[in-house]
This record gives sequence, structure tokens and C-alpha cells, in this order.
Amino acid sequence: MAGTRFEVGPGGVRLGRSSSNDVCIPDEELSRNHCLFEQSGEAGVRVTDLASANGTFVNGEQLGSDSRELKPGDSIEVGSTVIGVVGEGASLAPRAAGGKVAATIDLGLGSASAAVQGEASPRPSAKKPGGRQRAMIANVLWVVAALTVAAAIAVVLCAPRDSRKPVVAPVADEKPEKKLISLCYEKVEADAARVFSYRMDIDRAGVLHVAFDDVPGENRHVDKKAKLSEKAMKWILEILEKPGFAALDDEYTGASVEDENALKSFRIRVVRWNSVKDVLVENTQEPDAFREVREALEAFSRNELGIWAIQYSKEKLMELSEESAKVGDTKWDDREVEYGNLSTAVKSYKDALFYLETINPKPDCYVEIKEKLARAEAELKQRYEDQRFQVEKAINLGDWEVAQNELKILCELVPDRDDPRHVEANARLVDVENRMKKARGGK
Repeated sequence: MAGTRFEVGPGGVRLGRSSSNDVCIPDEELSRNHCLFEQSGEAGVRVTDLASANGTFVNGEQLGSDSRELKPGDSIEVGSTVIGVVGEGASLAPRAAGGKVAATIDLGLGSASAAVQGEASPRPSAKKPGGRQRAMIANVLWVVAALTVAAAIAVVLCAPRDSRKPVVAPVADEKPEKKLISLCYEKVEADAARVFSYRMDIDRAGVLHVAFDDVPGENRHVDKKAKLSEKAMKWILEILEKPGFAALDDEYTGASVEDENALKSFRIRVVRWNSVKDVLVENTQEPDAFREVREALEAFSRNELGIWAIQYSKEKLMELSEESAKVGDTKWDDREVEYGNLSTAVKSYKDALFYLETINPKPDCYVEIKEKLARAEAELKQRYEDQRFQVEKAINLGDWEVAQNELKILCELVPDRDDPRHVEANARLVDVENRMKKARGGK
């Protein structure tokens, strides 16, 4: 694997002895899930040791429980392998003494480092006492410079916990080992005619990101993000604690992609502070415990991001949109019959557009529905302002019975109890009714 480049994408790169890892190295000194490389900031990379037996070393220093930010020129030792962090334009195969290629895997990051682009020193065997110390002495000048930066980083990493703002608000009474570093769920269904892909990520900052594509097929695309609340993060942890998921094997595979000329793949990877659970199901029936977690994650993302429409076909979404648009037209025509009809028309037109959100190209009716929505919203706004004026007039004159009736009309005009306009009107109605009650001598 000397000179092999592994670029760190949004889902990270997990390294270990198990074949389920992104980088699998058959080394007895490695743990099954040894360490994890993740994106950090705009162009950075960090490494986290996954409670490995023999540890992860950065520039000769063993990592603890904290992650370590990496920079071009850094050297990571895992088992008998040395990994160098280099820039995107750096040479992929540094040469060791004697002309042999050093056993080095590089990670693209920032600008190229002269320390990596030059000749690499032979790595001392991890099994020989003092090997790492001798390597550090041989490269003492480079190490001193590296440790200077590491010391600056340590000021942050070793700071008291209370002095650092937590990236993700901890769930109440949550055990440290249960804290979520990242979650990745991927679904791919592909054959000779189309590719359907769905990816859901949650990072340590609690940001949910869902990307969905169906090409060429129905040519539908979704890419949405949202910051999760503390309550939502607690729901995610509850989903991952469903019975049987922790006991699943790393892989469940059936017919090969080559034989079937098709792929149906599901993968769930959960990274906690002291463990990794990575399960792949490919071209075979899902275990019940896996299916329950997968379906719960899909439902969670649909509800949080409002993208549940992706579960329907293009034809079904067109049908739902047409039905909603017809309801909107009916309520618009009857807007003088009942006060709430105008609000219902607005909601129906919004629903009709929502069903068309993931459809590309947009059908001809899309522009027409947008125009109808704008027309209905404009009239609702005008009628609301006119009605609110009548309320103010009655209250200023002290005509509480008229104010009560006008406020009831205002609540009917905007019937959604979550709408701020309804909340305000209802609060004023309660106040007016209390005044009327006191005027009659009531308590």
C-alpha cells in the first residue's frame, strides 16, 4: 500500500484490521477498528484513536482520548504502518534508504510538506525496544519543530473541560461512552438503467445533512442541512440503542454485483467516543435489527428536514400536487363564504409546491401554482390588516363586545394556532373577555 492516497471525505476514513474499514491493513498489531480520520474546519484533518490496544502515535507521541489536528508533514504510526499527511500535489511514493519504497500511506491535506516530499527515513520496528526513540533522535530537528506546534495544540486539548464550549450539547445523564462523534447511513440501489443514492450524516456538532439523488431515473435531487436540537440528538441515541443492533456482524453479503449487474447496499456507521459500529448489508436480505434502525433513521431525517416526499415516485407526487392545487382553487373561489377558506387556499397551494420540490425539471403547472399562492397570500395579508384595524378601533372606543366579535373573526381568518398572528389575536381576545367579565361584576 506504499504511496496510496486516501482522501478524507465528509464521512471520514476509518482504519483498522477489519475488512469493514475504509482502509483495511492485515496487521496483527492493529485493532479491528483502530483509528478514524475526519475533516476538521475548512481544509483540515484530525485523527481519533478508537480505543485501540496498541495506540495511535502522531509524530512519536501517543494519542489519548482526545482527537489530534493534523497538518502537512505529520507522521502517524499505527501498528507497523506509517501514514504521512501531505498536500494534494505531493509525490505519492516517498523513497526510503536503499531505493525501496517506504510503507507510507498519505492523506491529502493543505500544501505539500518538504518533510514528506523528501526521502523518508526507514521506520524502526515497533516490536524492537527503543525503536521510536531512535527514530525521533535521528530526526530531532524536525521533531522539535513538530512538538512546538503540538505543545500549542495541547493548550487547547488539555484545557479543563468546563473552559471549552461543547460542540454538541450533552444529553442529560448521558454516559461518556455513549456520546456520538458521527453517524453515517448510506443507501445505494443501482442497475443498468438508474442509480438511486441516499446519504444521511450527523457530525459531532449535531448538524444533520441529507443528500439524495435519483439519476437518470426521475432526475430528483435533495441536499439539505439542519442543526439538531438536544431533544433530537437524544432521539438519535435511542434509535441506535434498538435491541439487537449492537450484536450485528460487520457484513452481510449475497450475490455479487458483477453476477447480478445490480447493487442494493445499506451501510450504517456509528462512531462513539470509545467504539465504532459499522454494518454493511449488500445484495441480501436485511437482518431485522438492522432494518428497524435503518427505517427509523430515514423517518427521523424526513421529519427533521421536511423531506418525507422523497419516499414517493414522481407520478405519485404529481398526483398529490394536483389534488392540493384543486383544493386551493376551490377554497379561493369560496373565500367569501367562510373566513378560514383563504388560509386553507394558501396552505393548499404551499402543499402543491412542496410535492414538486424534488421533481426536475419542474412541470408546467409549477409557475402557475406559485402565482396563485402569491395572489392568495397577498389578499390574506390585506384582509388581516383590515380586520386588525377594526379590532384596534373597537378597543380604542371601549366597545368590548364589538372588539370581541372582531377578534373572533381575526382568529378564524388565521386559524393556524401556531401562526403568530393567531397567537396574538387569541391573547387579545382573552384579555377583552376578561374585561367584559369584570364589567359585569364577575370575578
